[in-house]
Amino acid sequence: MTTIGPSILITGEITSQEDITVHGRVKGQIRMVEGALLVAPTAGVHADVEGARVTIHGTLAGDVVAAERIELTPTADVSGTLTTCAVMMHEGATFNGLIDIDRQTPKGAARLHPQSRRSVKGV
Repeated sequence: MTTIGPSILITGEITSQEDITVHGRVKGQIRMVEGALLVAPTAGVHADVEGARVTIHGTLAGDVVAAERIELTPTADVSGTLTTCAVMMHEGATFNGLIDIDRQTPKGAARLHPQSRRSVKGV
């Protein structure tokens, strides 16, 4: 597992085959070949994200594509498009953007392509 500490700023592309926890800031793109991404409550991510499982506790601005699921916890503040087959949004989470649920997409797909979109504002 890789941890990006609270004082670290990464600008560019991150590609990983293991779990990543972000406590700091990331600007650019995060691509999880394998493993899960966890955005901690102190994190500020301004990036497009691809992976299997994404859990957000902090701030994320960008498009998120997940083959298995995306979870927004009560402290999450997210803006962008969420594309996956399952979204879990806890009470208290803030979300502004689009959600695309595609239950026909097989788990493990490298990239999901939105076909129909639903708009959801503020939860």
